[in-house]
Amino acid sequence: MRIDITGDAAHFLADAESFLRQDPLRHTVIATAVANELGGRAGTAATRFLTVREDAGRVAGVATSAFGGRIYLGELPAHSVAAVADAFLAAGPPPTSVEGVRADAETFGREWAARTGGSSAESYSARLFRLGTLTVPEAAGKPRLATVADLPVCRDFIDAFCVEIGEPRPFDEEAARRRIDAGFWWLWEHEGVPAAFVARQSETLGWARIGPVYTPPQLRGNGFASALTATVSQVVRAEGTDVCLFTDLANPTSNKIYQAIGYEPVRDFVHYTLTPAG
Repeated sequence: MRIDITGDAAHFLADAESFLRQDPLRHTVIATAVANELGGRAGTAATRFLTVREDAGRVAGVATSAFGGRIYLGELPAHSVAAVADAFLAAGPPPTSVEGVRADAETFGREWAARTGGSSAESYSARLFRLGTLTVPEAAGKPRLATVADLPVCRDFIDAFCVEIGEPRPFDEEAARRRIDAGFWWLWEHEGVPAAFVARQSETLGWARIGPVYTPPQLRGNGFASALTATVSQVVRAEGTDVCLFTDLANPTSNKIYQAIGYEPVRDFVHYTLTPAG
Protein backbone atom coordinates (compact mmCIF):
# COMPACT_ATOMS: atom_id res chain seq x y z
CA MET A 1 0.00 0.00 0.00
CA ARG A 2 1.24 3.47 -0.88
CA ILE A 3 -0.17 6.82 0.21
CA ASP A 4 0.49 10.05 -1.70
CA ILE A 5 -0.55 13.61 -0.85
CA THR A 6 -0.48 16.49 -3.31
CA GLY A 7 -1.69 20.08 -3.51
CA ASP A 8 -1.95 19.79 -7.30
CA ALA A 9 -5.61 19.19 -8.16
CA ALA A 10 -4.86 18.38 -11.80
CA HIS A 11 -2.28 15.77 -10.78
CA PHE A 12 -4.72 14.23 -8.29
CA LEU A 13 -7.50 14.11 -10.89
CA ALA A 14 -5.23 12.41 -13.42
CA ASP A 15 -4.48 9.72 -10.85
CA ALA A 16 -7.88 9.32 -9.23
CA GLU A 17 -10.52 10.16 -11.86
CA SER A 18 -11.26 6.54 -12.73
CA PHE A 19 -11.72 5.72 -9.05
CA LEU A 20 -13.94 8.77 -8.46
CA ARG A 21 -16.10 7.85 -11.43
CA GLN A 22 -16.91 4.48 -9.86
CA ASP A 23 -19.16 6.36 -7.40
CA PRO A 24 -19.24 10.09 -8.23
CA LEU A 25 -22.15 10.80 -5.87
CA ARG A 26 -20.25 9.30 -2.93
CA HIS A 27 -17.29 11.53 -3.80
CA THR A 28 -19.16 14.76 -4.53
CA VAL A 29 -17.24 16.71 -1.87
CA ILE A 30 -13.83 15.64 -3.16
CA ALA A 31 -14.76 16.05 -6.82
CA THR A 32 -16.15 19.52 -6.12
CA ALA A 33 -12.93 20.50 -4.35
CA VAL A 34 -11.01 19.48 -7.47
CA ALA A 35 -13.37 21.45 -9.73
CA ASN A 36 -13.10 24.56 -7.55
CA GLU A 37 -9.30 24.39 -7.54
CA LEU A 38 -9.13 23.97 -11.31
CA GLY A 39 -11.78 26.64 -11.90
CA GLY A 40 -10.17 29.26 -9.66
CA ARG A 41 -13.09 29.25 -7.21
CA ALA A 42 -11.35 27.65 -4.24
CA GLY A 43 -10.18 30.84 -2.55
CA THR A 44 -6.99 31.10 -0.55
CA ALA A 45 -7.57 28.01 1.64
CA ALA A 46 -5.34 25.35 0.06
CA THR A 47 -6.72 21.82 -0.35
CA ARG A 48 -4.46 18.78 -0.16
CA PHE A 49 -5.53 15.60 -1.95
CA LEU A 50 -4.65 12.08 -0.77
CA THR A 51 -4.67 8.82 -2.69
CA VAL A 52 -4.28 5.29 -1.35
CA ARG A 53 -2.78 2.82 -3.81
CA GLU A 54 -2.83 -0.93 -3.49
CA ASP A 55 0.30 -2.94 -4.21
CA ALA A 56 -0.47 -3.09 -7.92
CA GLY A 57 -0.53 0.72 -8.07
CA ARG A 58 -4.28 0.99 -8.49
CA VAL A 59 -5.98 3.87 -6.63
CA ALA A 60 -8.20 2.31 -3.98
CA GLY A 61 -9.06 5.27 -1.73
CA VAL A 62 -9.14 9.07 -1.56
CA ALA A 63 -9.37 11.84 1.04
CA THR A 64 -8.75 15.58 1.37
CA SER A 65 -7.52 18.12 3.89
CA ALA A 66 -8.98 21.62 3.49
CA PHE A 67 -9.64 24.84 5.40
CA GLY A 68 -6.58 24.43 7.60
CA GLY A 69 -6.93 20.78 8.59
CA ARG A 70 -10.54 19.67 8.03
CA ILE A 71 -10.18 16.08 6.84
CA TYR A 72 -12.78 14.55 4.54
CA LEU A 73 -12.59 10.80 3.95
CA GLY A 74 -13.78 9.36 0.67
CA GLU A 75 -14.07 5.64 0.06
CA LEU A 76 -11.06 3.97 1.73
CA PRO A 77 -9.91 0.39 2.31
CA ALA A 78 -10.69 -0.27 5.98
CA HIS A 79 -7.11 -1.32 6.70
CA SER A 80 -5.75 1.99 5.37
CA VAL A 81 -7.47 4.49 7.71
CA ALA A 82 -4.76 4.45 10.39
CA ALA A 83 -2.10 5.01 7.73
CA VAL A 84 -4.15 7.86 6.26
CA ALA A 85 -4.22 9.52 9.70
CA ASP A 86 -0.43 9.11 9.92
CA ALA A 87 0.01 10.62 6.45
CA PHE A 88 -2.07 13.71 7.21
CA LEU A 89 -0.27 14.18 10.55
CA ALA A 90 3.10 14.03 8.82
CA ALA A 91 2.15 16.30 5.91
CA GLY A 92 0.32 19.03 7.86
CA PRO A 93 -1.48 21.20 8.59
CA PRO A 94 -2.54 19.48 11.83
CA PRO A 95 -5.98 17.87 11.45
CA THR A 96 -8.72 19.78 13.26
CA SER A 97 -11.72 17.61 12.30
CA VAL A 98 -12.59 14.54 10.29
CA GLU A 99 -15.73 13.56 8.40
CA GLY A 100 -16.63 10.28 6.75
CA VAL A 101 -18.75 7.19 7.13
CA ARG A 102 -18.98 6.35 10.82
CA ALA A 103 -16.53 3.44 10.95
CA ASP A 104 -13.80 5.36 9.09
CA ALA A 105 -14.28 8.64 10.96
CA GLU A 106 -14.25 6.84 14.31
CA THR A 107 -11.07 4.98 13.40
CA PHE A 108 -9.35 8.13 12.16
CA GLY A 109 -10.29 10.03 15.32
CA ARG A 110 -9.14 7.20 17.57
CA GLU A 111 -5.82 6.82 15.75
CA TRP A 112 -5.24 10.57 15.72
CA ALA A 113 -5.93 10.77 19.49
CA ALA A 114 -3.57 7.87 20.21
CA ARG A 115 -0.76 9.54 18.31
CA THR A 116 -1.23 13.09 19.62
CA GLY A 117 -2.71 12.65 23.09
CA GLY A 118 -5.66 14.77 22.00
CA SER A 119 -9.34 13.88 22.00
CA SER A 120 -11.92 13.14 19.33
CA ALA A 121 -15.61 13.94 19.82
CA GLU A 122 -18.59 13.59 17.50
CA SER A 123 -19.99 17.02 16.65
CA TYR A 124 -22.72 16.29 14.10
CA SER A 125 -24.05 13.82 11.54
CA ALA A 126 -24.92 14.64 7.94
CA ARG A 127 -27.11 12.90 5.40
CA LEU A 128 -26.46 12.92 1.66
CA PHE A 129 -29.55 13.27 -0.55
CA ARG A 130 -30.02 12.96 -4.31
CA LEU A 131 -32.80 14.64 -6.25
CA GLY A 132 -35.63 12.40 -7.41
CA THR A 133 -38.90 13.85 -8.71
CA LEU A 134 -38.70 17.60 -8.18
CA THR A 135 -41.58 19.66 -6.78
CA VAL A 136 -41.21 23.46 -6.86
CA PRO A 137 -43.32 24.99 -4.06
CA GLU A 138 -44.77 28.48 -4.07
CA ALA A 139 -43.63 31.19 -1.66
CA ALA A 140 -44.07 34.93 -1.41
CA GLY A 141 -41.36 36.67 -3.38
CA LYS A 142 -39.12 35.57 -6.22
CA PRO A 143 -35.71 34.01 -6.93
CA ARG A 144 -32.88 35.86 -8.60
CA LEU A 145 -29.19 35.44 -9.26
CA ALA A 146 -26.91 37.30 -6.87
CA THR A 147 -24.84 40.11 -8.34
CA VAL A 148 -21.58 41.70 -7.22
CA ALA A 149 -23.68 44.39 -5.54
CA ASP A 150 -25.04 41.63 -3.27
CA LEU A 151 -21.60 40.68 -1.93
CA PRO A 152 -22.18 42.25 1.53
CA VAL A 153 -25.50 40.47 2.13
CA CYS A 154 -24.13 37.19 0.75
CA ARG A 155 -21.17 37.49 3.08
CA ASP A 156 -23.50 38.09 6.04
CA PHE A 157 -25.58 35.03 5.12
CA ILE A 158 -22.55 32.77 4.66
CA ASP A 159 -20.84 33.99 7.83
CA ALA A 160 -24.03 33.40 9.81
CA PHE A 161 -24.41 29.93 8.30
CA CYS A 162 -20.85 28.98 9.24
CA VAL A 163 -21.29 30.24 12.80
CA GLU A 164 -24.57 28.34 13.10
CA ILE A 165 -22.96 25.03 12.10
CA GLY A 166 -19.94 25.72 14.31
CA GLU A 167 -17.40 26.04 11.49
CA PRO A 168 -16.49 29.72 11.00
CA ARG A 169 -14.34 30.25 7.92
CA PRO A 170 -12.63 33.28 6.40
CA PHE A 171 -14.60 34.90 3.59
CA ASP A 172 -12.60 35.11 0.35
CA GLU A 173 -14.05 38.03 -1.62
CA GLU A 174 -12.23 37.25 -4.85
CA ALA A 175 -13.45 33.64 -4.85
CA ALA A 176 -16.95 34.94 -4.03
CA ARG A 177 -16.87 37.23 -7.06
CA ARG A 178 -15.93 34.30 -9.28
CA ARG A 179 -18.83 32.26 -7.94
CA ILE A 180 -21.24 35.12 -8.55
CA ASP A 181 -19.86 35.59 -12.08
CA ALA A 182 -20.38 31.86 -12.69
CA GLY A 183 -24.05 32.13 -11.66
CA PHE A 184 -23.60 29.91 -8.61
CA TRP A 185 -25.16 32.15 -5.93
CA TRP A 186 -28.89 32.82 -5.67
CA LEU A 187 -31.12 34.94 -3.45
CA TRP A 188 -34.82 34.78 -2.65
CA GLU A 189 -36.15 38.32 -2.64
CA HIS A 190 -39.22 39.20 -0.56
CA GLU A 191 -40.62 42.73 -0.56
CA GLY A 192 -37.44 43.96 -2.21
CA VAL A 193 -35.12 42.47 0.45
CA PRO A 194 -32.95 39.33 0.19
CA ALA A 195 -34.60 36.77 2.49
CA ALA A 196 -32.72 33.53 1.77
CA PHE A 197 -29.47 32.39 0.15
CA VAL A 198 -28.70 29.24 -1.84
CA ALA A 199 -25.43 28.32 -3.48
CA ARG A 200 -24.77 25.62 -6.02
CA GLN A 201 -21.45 24.00 -6.76
CA SER A 202 -19.92 23.40 -10.16
CA GLU A 203 -20.86 20.30 -12.14
CA THR A 204 -18.26 17.58 -11.87
CA LEU A 205 -18.47 13.93 -12.90
CA GLY A 206 -22.14 14.43 -13.75
CA TRP A 207 -23.21 15.89 -10.38
CA ALA A 208 -23.66 19.35 -8.88
CA ARG A 209 -24.24 19.89 -5.17
CA ILE A 210 -26.56 22.44 -3.59
CA GLY A 211 -25.22 24.27 -0.54
CA PRO A 212 -24.92 26.17 1.60
CA VAL A 213 -28.55 27.11 2.16
CA TYR A 214 -29.38 29.83 4.68
CA THR A 215 -32.38 31.84 5.88
CA PRO A 216 -32.05 34.32 8.79
CA PRO A 217 -33.89 32.96 11.87
CA GLN A 218 -36.49 35.74 11.87
CA LEU A 219 -37.51 34.88 8.29
CA ARG A 220 -37.78 31.12 8.64
CA GLY A 221 -41.06 29.28 8.27
CA ASN A 222 -42.11 31.16 5.14
CA GLY A 223 -40.91 28.59 2.61
CA PHE A 224 -38.23 30.87 1.14
CA ALA A 225 -35.38 28.34 1.35
CA SER A 226 -37.57 25.49 0.05
CA ALA A 227 -38.68 27.50 -2.97
CA LEU A 228 -35.19 28.77 -3.73
CA THR A 229 -33.55 25.36 -3.30
CA ALA A 230 -36.13 23.86 -5.66
CA THR A 231 -35.60 26.66 -8.18
CA VAL A 232 -31.82 26.25 -8.20
CA SER A 233 -32.19 22.46 -8.37
CA GLN A 234 -34.44 22.89 -11.40
CA VAL A 235 -31.85 25.10 -13.10
CA VAL A 236 -29.08 22.57 -12.47
CA ARG A 237 -31.16 19.64 -13.68
CA ALA A 238 -32.06 21.58 -16.85
CA GLU A 239 -28.34 21.61 -17.61
CA GLY A 240 -28.45 17.81 -17.77
CA THR A 241 -26.76 17.39 -14.39
CA ASP A 242 -27.81 15.27 -11.43
CA VAL A 243 -28.29 17.15 -8.15
CA CYS A 244 -27.45 16.36 -4.54
CA LEU A 245 -27.17 18.06 -1.15
CA PHE A 246 -26.32 17.40 2.49
CA THR A 247 -28.45 18.02 5.58
CA ASP A 248 -27.69 18.07 9.29
CA LEU A 249 -29.42 15.04 10.81
CA ALA A 250 -30.07 17.02 14.00
CA ASN A 251 -32.25 19.44 12.04
CA PRO A 252 -35.57 17.68 11.35
CA THR A 253 -36.96 20.74 9.58
CA SER A 254 -34.34 20.78 6.83
CA ASN A 255 -34.56 17.02 6.36
CA LYS A 256 -38.33 17.31 6.01
CA ILE A 257 -38.41 20.23 3.57
CA TYR A 258 -35.80 18.77 1.23
CA GLN A 259 -37.66 15.48 1.05
CA ALA A 260 -40.86 17.44 0.39
CA ILE A 261 -39.36 18.94 -2.77
CA GLY A 262 -38.08 15.59 -4.02
CA TYR A 263 -34.74 14.77 -2.40
CA GLU A 264 -34.12 11.13 -1.45
CA PRO A 265 -31.68 9.93 1.26
CA VAL A 266 -28.55 8.11 0.15
CA ARG A 267 -25.98 7.78 2.94
CA ASP A 268 -25.03 9.18 6.35
CA PHE A 269 -21.72 10.67 7.47
CA VAL A 270 -20.30 11.67 10.84
CA HIS A 271 -18.16 14.69 11.71
CA TYR A 272 -15.68 14.59 14.59
CA THR A 273 -13.86 17.53 16.15
CA LEU A 274 -10.20 16.82 16.96
CA THR A 275 -8.95 18.71 20.01
CA PRO A 276 -5.18 18.82 20.65
CA ALA A 277 -3.76 17.76 24.00
CA GLY A 278 -3.34 20.44 26.66
